[in-house]
Amino acid sequence: MSNKLEHKYYSSSQHRLSKVVMSLVGAEANGLTMADIAIKAEDSKSGVIKTLANLEAINWVEKHPTNDKAYRLTALFSQIANTIQIGLNTAVQQLKQDQQNYNNIY
Repeated sequence: MSNKLEHKYYSSSQHRLSKVVMSLVGAEANGLTMADIAIKAEDSKSGVIKTLANLEAINWVEKHPTNDKAYRLTALFSQIANTIQIGLNTAVQQLKQDQQNYNNIY
């Protein structure tokens, strides 16, 4: 199967969720309106509003504090990204240490 959308575990609701999240990346300062998100996510406004409600419920998305018509990712997303970065840095350091240890074997 070359098309990922034909995969047997494909879920349109999960696909919608990821497209909405990705549309909000980089819009933390000003947020995006539901209409803007719908355009970027290539989805209907009704689909986006349902997805935003679910994302709000798990604290991934919030209404912008100065514009109640705009949404943005919460700080939780930055914390997740930082945790991933720390994990990757730790893995790189471990690989460097392993390489050094193996290079020192006679």
